[in-house]
Amino acid sequence: MLRLDMNLVWNIINLIVLYLLLKHFLLKPVMDVMNKRQAMIEQNISNARASEGQAEALKKHYEEKLAASSEEGRKLVEDARTQAGVQYDRILKEAQENAGRLMEDARKKAEADQERAMREAKAQIAGLVLAATARVVNQEVSAKTNQAIYDSFLAEAGDSYDTGSH
Repeated sequence: MLRLDMNLVWNIINLIVLYLLLKHFLLKPVMDVMNKRQAMIEQNISNARASEGQAEALKKHYEEKLAASSEEGRKLVEDARTQAGVQYDRILKEAQENAGRLMEDARKKAEADQERAMREAKAQIAGLVLAATARVVNQEVSAKTNQAIYDSFLAEAGDSYDTGSH
């Protein structure tokens, strides 16, 4: 049956002593370290939750600022478009005025050139008339002579017209 042997009693006593020693020197410090570790983890979780709350507040704040800056950017773009339109109209008006001025100057210059050409043509015609008159005075007046002078006059007038136009 069951026999209690002295070895068994010593083994039980050794186990109890070993358990008490382990409990005092090993389990108690390990449990203290584990409790401290758990407290530290709980503290970190609580800090993380607080940081998360602050991060949410900052995120909300930045989103509000982003929305405000987006609205401000839209207003700036709209103002820039308006100013660009005004400047475009001003530049267009100036260009039209300059074009009108240039057209008027060109018209006046063309009129002056035309008048100068007319004066030159009149002067040449007068010179030709004088030359023709001088020939008539120096030659006898006859129908054939008049016809020759007339033809000569027309030929010279045509030559001078061709020379003036080129």
